[in-house]
Amino acid sequence: MSLSEAEKETVIQFDESTNLATVYTASWTVARTLKKLGYQPLRRKDGAWWFKIPVDAMSFQGKKDSQTIC
Repeated sequence: MSLSEAEKETVIQFDESTNLATVYTASWTVARTLKKLGYQPLRRKDGAWWFKIPVDAMSFQGKKDSQTIC
């Protein structure tokens, strides 16, 4: 299954009731990176992967600043 660049989305979902985030990705690059970091997919279907990762393991970087979610 071949996806366009726009279809290779990644969605991160989390709330304050748990310290885990669900990561859905249709990007092979993101899935490969998460696997290299030691996270195993919970599910894989039709070129998409679902992972659970700790919220404090996520970091967002911008042009001027970076932010770690704790």
